[in-house]
Amino acid sequence: MAEHYQNGIVDAPPQRQGTRQMEGLNWPTMVTQECLDALKTYDVWEDDVWVTTYPKSGSHWVMEIVNLILADGNEQTIDRSQQSVPAEFDFTEANLGSGPGPRPKPVPQYKEMLTWKAPRVIMTHVTEELMPAQIYQGKGKVIFVIRNPKDAIVSKWHFSRAKGFGPRYEDWDTFLQEYLSGAGTYGTWFSYVSGFWKKHRHDKNFLFLMYEDMKKDLKGAVVQIADFLGKPLSEDTLNRVVDFSSVKSMKQRFHVNTAPAAKSGVPNADARAPPPGPSETLVPAARASEKIGAPATMRKGIVGDWKSMFTVAQNEAFDEVFRKEMKGSGLKIQFE
Repeated sequence: MAEHYQNGIVDAPPQRQGTRQMEGLNWPTMVTQECLDALKTYDVWEDDVWVTTYPKSGSHWVMEIVNLILADGNEQTIDRSQQSVPAEFDFTEANLGSGPGPRPKPVPQYKEMLTWKAPRVIMTHVTEELMPAQIYQGKGKVIFVIRNPKDAIVSKWHFSRAKGFGPRYEDWDTFLQEYLSGAGTYGTWFSYVSGFWKKHRHDKNFLFLMYEDMKKDLKGAVVQIADFLGKPLSEDTLNRVVDFSSVKSMKQRFHVNTAPAAKSGVPNADARAPPPGPSETLVPAARASEKIGAPATMRKGIVGDWKSMFTVAQNEAFDEVFRKEMKGSGLKIQFE
């Protein structure tokens, strides 16, 4: 495999089957040019909180933390009908077609968000140049989560493979090559993270968090997020937020709303939810009658899982690309 990287990142291959090619990148089919264009000029509300990450970097975890903080730790009061899928997604019938499962949302996500009550907690994976321009004018707040790229790609591979996105995802080595070449969806981790880090790490309305630091000190991360949002927490509230936002708690409180779950007596209550597949929903077991709409993306949520997949040669090749692409960035990444 190392020969693929002897000259650094290889040229990106043509558009991959099962993706859309727009803005110089391959995107999931749920992303449309209409959505990307709309987001560039989107009307950002002053109290918006945009959780922005490269895929598989803890976006749903941080969204839950933000929602809990805004709800003063009262998990049962969170309005799950405002649980964001990526703002660039479009699950209309025209996009995905008909099939088994619940009916898709009737409008793209960016339009759905217009019906929400403030404050909105919005999740997106769009690149720096495609974010709403108003954010760079100081409107809203952005929480940008950085996860070490080795764990992010392993998580992305497991997710893509489990969802059956295509035969190329069956082979880990092929997937890794695609990831490094920029042919994977959303481009490379390096260009994605660098685009935000280099331009906005000193912006007052941006908070950059390291996934690995959050795993080490969740309570400290909650305090940091709460302070950034201008919502200091009492000790009791802080402890509730920490308890509810642990991976263990989230896995206990939410489950995948698929056919097996329905057999256990927990039907899908959201008639507008996306169909099964890439957008299966997590439904609170105790509140199955409420809408939620959060994609079922939680797996291990640990640091260092990349060691279970990377060979020595793959790791050495990856490190070479990392050193080249992140040289001079000042960004320190913890890999284990």
